[in-house]
Amino acid sequence: MGRVDVEQAMRQHFARLHRAALVLTGSPWDADDLAQETFLVLARHPDQYEGRSELYTWLYGILLNLERRRRRRDNMRRWKLRVLWNNEGCERTLPAAETAIEVSEWKKSLWAEVAKLPDGQRQALVLRFSEHLRYDEIALVLSCPLGTVKSRIFHGLAALREKLAGCDDEAMGTIPDNAWEDVSRAV
Repeated sequence: MGRVDVEQAMRQHFARLHRAALVLTGSPWDADDLAQETFLVLARHPDQYEGRSELYTWLYGILLNLERRRRRRDNMRRWKLRVLWNNEGCERTLPAAETAIEVSEWKKSLWAEVAKLPDGQRQALVLRFSEHLRYDEIALVLSCPLGTVKSRIFHGLAALREKLAGCDDEAMGTIPDNAWEDVSRAV
């Protein structure tokens, strides 16, 4: 496979990857960073793309790996801060990175519930319903069998259905139209 034109790849795929990063993180700042880091990886190693899949599915794989690393690093940082604060006898909670309004809006959204799911389910649902990838494309991005993708989506939708069972119609209206077909099978 020839070298990838990084600038052209950015023009074609940046908005799409940024949207996926925004859904995954819930933060526009983190989404900016993740999308840019994804293209930095491509810029530094353009010959690593071997052409076995579409370029955008390969880029989603990079994005998900970066997001997974960032999540682990952030969880470790929060844990260390909690230990520090608890050792100093401080009863306060850690300060939020975003404003209270942003956090409130995010928590109200369906994607906030998706963000609470296990990584595999969360990633599969984002790629399916936010990025509209086919199941076989999701399997390529996540480097797992097609049956695993179907299982993750099935169980993720079942968990969402259970969480949203008592919600009002406004919250239920945030589920993408194409999800209802899968949601009905998840019960």
